[in-house]
Amino acid sequence: MRKAERIVTETDHFLAGHIEPGITTGELDHLADRYIRSQGAVPSFKGYNGFPASICASVNEQLVHGFPGKSKLNKGDIIAKTRQFTMSHAIRQYIENPNRGIPEQGPRLKTGIVLAIESMIQIGSHHVGTLEDNWTVVTINVTSCAHNEQAVTCETGGMDIFTKLSA
Repeated sequence: MRKAERIVTETDHFLAGHIEPGITTGELDHLADRYIRSQGAVPSFKGYNGFPASICASVNEQLVHGFPGKSKLNKGDIIAKTRQFTMSHAIRQYIENPNRGIPEQGPRLKTGIVLAIESMIQIGSHHVGTLEDNWTVVTINVTSCAHNEQAVTCETGGMDIFTKLSA
């Protein structure tokens, strides 16, 4: 699992270097597919319950699971692959205080358990909808949003973040 998450993280960083106005999300998907396969891996999301691509390409009001396609990115567009690198401060500042847990309350995490932590934040209403493709989740009020996913495991000495590149 660590190796797979490392490849996913490296793929995200590889794609970040190719995101620019004029590129299509389909081209990004093709680049990701080639990169993943060059690492001896197979894109696991492609074909999962009919998902047609190697990556999710959620742009602007698309919160998660957007299909890559022929649409070109424009200057100022927000795409998941870039926003995940910059949203952590906003999440911490905006939602940390009202959402702190009470120590020693709730279920205990056991050593070795793996969690996918998916942070989602959007401007305005918290209501979302799903497009006709039954995958793409969008903001109802057509405002910008951000989604970030991290895979972590509980270790004896704390948490190990799989999706973080080593220095």
